[in-house]
Amino acid sequence: MLKVYKYTLIDLARNKFVGGWLLLLLAITLGLFQLEDQPVKAMLSLSQVLLALVPLVASVFSIVYLYDAMEFTELLAVQPLHRSKILGGQVLALATALVLGALAGAGIPLMLFHPGGASLTLLLACIMLTLVFTAIGALIAIRNREKARGVGLGLVVWFLFVLVYDAILLWVMFAFSDYPIEPLIVPLAALDPIDLGRIMVLLKVDLAAMMGYSGAVYEKFFGSARGILLALAALMAWVAVPAALGFRAFSRKDF
Repeated sequence: MLKVYKYTLIDLARNKFVGGWLLLLLAITLGLFQLEDQPVKAMLSLSQVLLALVPLVASVFSIVYLYDAMEFTELLAVQPLHRSKILGGQVLALATALVLGALAGAGIPLMLFHPGGASLTLLLACIMLTLVFTAIGALIAIRNREKARGVGLGLVVWFLFVLVYDAILLWVMFAFSDYPIEPLIVPLAALDPIDLGRIMVLLKVDLAAMMGYSGAVYEKFFGSARGILLALAALMAWVAVPAALGFRAFSRKDF
């Protein structure tokens, strides 16, 4: 697996998109901190951008890269290598490249302009969302033979998590606000990894009040160290489940 990881990482280092991703994040982060007079406001604006942009890029780029590398993958698959090592090396290299791009592009300016727990939480959320959507992207690429269909499905999944699920959750909360649904809100929020990242960041900067009724529930549950650990555990599950399904599909794939 290490050889596949090394080769894929070298190939990604030559990929112009990875360098462009780093420069894009750097431009967005520096631009927001220059435009806003208060670092906290810039950090909040940045969190909204990153928590939407990072999953989109991680998912779509993983899908496109794995499709483009299909010939090399087929060559490796006929060699005496376990298929889990092939896919594991590729996905791990993808996640490494994207995480390093996010840390360098957004992490360095954040630590310069707004060092502290909120910025670290935002970077942690970006890292976890990168891992989640790289795993989801890999699963989509493996399960679908057509590149256009895979990219389209990746965009649909991202759209559902970013906008549709949030809207449905808010409707449920307001429609059933007269009933004791608080115990259900947190498990429902855990079904959306982007929501988990957003909640972690907003609570870290003490802006739960801006989230209204849901903010009070989230603050009660996620406001402690135990809540943050549970949120991270939920995000790890979001990494593990698509990855396990992807490995299973890859092991059965007919090249």
